[in-house]
Amino acid sequence: MDNESQLWVGLGYIAFMVLLAYIFKKNPPKKINWLYGYRTKRSMANEKVWRAANDYSLSTMFIWQLYCLGLPLFGYFLYPKHNLLVSIIIHTIVIVAIIPATEVYLNKYFDKKGNPK
Repeated sequence: MDNESQLWVGLGYIAFMVLLAYIFKKNPPKKINWLYGYRTKRSMANEKVWRAANDYSLSTMFIWQLYCLGLPLFGYFLYPKHNLLVSIIIHTIVIVAIIPATEVYLNKYFDKKGNPK
């Protein structure tokens, strides 16, 4: 794939992820479920923790996704031959980083049993 194609595919991929984050942010899961939402043992302790975890993780995901839109542009100039690969690797790291960020948030506002601090 040529460099310009990698740029457009990378931008398209991350734009799609921004769109998904926006849709999920506007339509968060209403009840605890195993289908979609921020699902960890801790976040599923009760409805209050579930809502807080999903609100925080989806808001964080949306904001971080917007920042990630710049990845393919930087990659185009820094690593033109590997732009798409670099963009996807960094973007995956960003998505995975939402998990510890959300857990830190939950630790700050809820105890281990899901009671507000």
